Amino acid sequence: MAKSEKQYSMFKNFLRTPTPTLIGLYIVMIIIFTIADRNFLTIQNFRGIFNNFAVFGILASGVTIVMIAGGFDLSIGSIAGLVGIVSAVLMMDRFAISTPLVVIIAIVIGCIVGLINGLIITKIGINPIITTLGTLAIVRGICYFWANLNPRIYNVFIQNLGRKFILNAIPYTTMYIVVFFIILTLILKFTRFGRNLYAIGGNETLARLAGIPVDRIKAITYVISGFFCAIAGLLLISQLGSGRPEYGTGAELEVLTIVVLGGVTVGGGKGNFLGVFVALVIIQTISNGMVMMDVPIFLRQVVKGALLVLVISIDALRNRRNLQLY
Repeated sequence: MAKSEKQYSMFKNFLRTPTPTLIGLYIVMIIIFTIADRNFLTIQNFRGIFNNFAVFGILASGVTIVMIAGGFDLSIGSIAGLVGIVSAVLMMDRFAISTPLVVIIAIVIGCIVGLINGLIITKIGINPIITTLGTLAIVRGICYFWANLNPRIYNVFIQNLGRKFILNAIPYTTMYIVVFFIILTLILKFTRFGRNLYAIGGNETLARLAGIPVDRIKAITYVISGFFCAIAGLLLISQLGSGRPEYGTGAELEVLTIVVLGGVTVGGGKGNFLGVFVALVIIQTISNGMVMMDVPIFLRQVVKGALLVLVISIDALRNRRNLQLY
């Protein structure tokens, strides 16, 4: 009886999350896009959808951790772009640096920029939005230092990183996201670090009074975000076949939409990776559907912007309702 009650309680908690609504929305979307274009509901198309959301999914991994702890990171696209172009340049014949060393340098770059964000926010006390917005501009400017090189990617390992498929159906990139999400879910649920993230995001003042090292943990979340930016940067140059300074531009807005739509509260303290994964699939399916329906580019941007405003508005209304109930 106790086990049955526990299972029922878990099911009720699941229903209270945005995930069931998102799944229902996704089913409706599939029906609409299938009616609009008979080629939508094909294995080839869904293989493309799942392969194309790799970069956004990896970036969402780090942003979710940051936002659960009450932070914000707008610099992710620029960091991924910097990692991508630096890695591509280092693999040029004039440098001929080994692949493992390139990967290590890429990860170090991402983590260092993330650490800089974390230290400015926690030690100097500047607002996370202002800090990461400044970092976005600075890092993007650094990217353009190599603007005239346009290095091509001929490294076989990097090429295969974002282009291989399992049984010619499931992209390796989808497996990366699934593995990362499972690992991060376990960390959030079963480690002290994960519990501290929710505590800090829920009420930073109480977390400090409870003896939680708030500043150190918040700084670590930005390092984690920088790490995932590095992985995303490597996937970018793998899939696009070259390094360009504009890679990753605008990614932060799409990732923010995914994370908030997935149930992560802007103020922190709530969220899980199941909802983020479902939201990731939904957003990329919308993008794919609009392309197949030949929706003009400007209108696609309008839809994405409107969706961002909508999900943040829903999040604000949800928080206001929770405060009133409290």
